[in-house]
Amino acid sequence: MAQDGVSVIPGSMGLPLRRQLQTAALLLIAAALSHTLPAHAKAPPIASVEVTTKVSRKNVDVPGIFRSEVLRQLRHIDIERSGQEDLVLSASLLRLDTQRTGSRAQSSCVVSATLQKKNGALVAVLRGRARAEDDINAASDNEMAALRAAVRSTLRGIPQALR
Repeated sequence: MAQDGVSVIPGSMGLPLRRQLQTAALLLIAAALSHTLPAHAKAPPIASVEVTTKVSRKNVDVPGIFRSEVLRQLRHIDIERSGQEDLVLSASLLRLDTQRTGSRAQSSCVVSATLQKKNGALVAVLRGRARAEDDINAASDNEMAALRAAVRSTLRGIPQALR
């Protein structure tokens, strides 16, 4: 059905099709995000997260992407809170490089992190690295894959460090 040249689905209270699709997309995203953690997942005893990096890319928010990935990976760490006081996680993106050779691009990433008690006492020093290789046209995707894997490699040492 059309009202004044705008497509409208019957029973949609007259909202334009574009608006209906936008609303549906937002609802799907919200539903997907609400189911990212299992109901039994426990929050790690990390009170705050600090991230630093000197890595930069034109038109890319590398610090924001790095912080988001650290927070995303932390949600997947399953450790007991009992006996653990709140900790501060400081993560640093030390290196994110891409080498182009012929038609291939190889990206490497190095991440370092420390866990400290709120009083400043050092609990653990963690380090992770990763590489990703693909077609030269996928260099930026390679870098993001290497960054995700390096963050995962670094943070997966947290449960053992807290034992």
